[in-house]
Amino acid sequence: MDRIHRDDQINEATLVGLIRRAQQLGDPAAFDGLYLLYADRVFRFLVTRLSDSDSAEEITAQVFLRLIEKIGQYQLAPRDNAAIFTAWLYRMAHNKMIDVLRRQRQGRHVSIQYAEAIPHSQPMADIVEERVAFEQVMDKLHLLNEQQRQVILLRFIEGYSIAETALMMDKSEGAIKALQHRSLESLRRYLVEE
Repeated sequence: MDRIHRDDQINEATLVGLIRRAQQLGDPAAFDGLYLLYADRVFRFLVTRLSDSDSAEEITAQVFLRLIEKIGQYQLAPRDNAAIFTAWLYRMAHNKMIDVLRRQRQGRHVSIQYAEAIPHSQPMADIVEERVAFEQVMDKLHLLNEQQRQVILLRFIEGYSIAETALMMDKSEGAIKALQHRSLESLRRYLVEE
């Protein structure tokens, strides 16, 4: 197996090999490989939502501990594991983030008479709406084809530009724009059908 570096581009065959070794053998080197591939991605995913690098770092560590516990539950697909596993891991990160935020919120108590005076960076209804929308999108992601999932993950989860996404997917920028448009339309249709 090739040497894996932090934040390497995700290769389907390498990823499947790491998952198999982690599941069947509990191989620490396989978990190291998964960590190298995904730690920075998960951290970026979390820090853009939390705007707090310390919390994002802590939750990233918790996500990878959870991955060690849950790797046996991931079912290898005949193909598209790069997109499916990535979505599965981001879902795990999202759920862990919600757990941490919930615990933090429960720890803060203020008398109701002072509640209005507490500054909120964003109304609670907006925060809840964003989280529900994100969960709905993640639930529907598996319905897209592999290229559609990949463009959605690269553009909106990982935050790559059109040009960077085109380079990673070996397509023209115009093709990425069209693929992104079709992917978002498909997601919209699936969400409306819900």
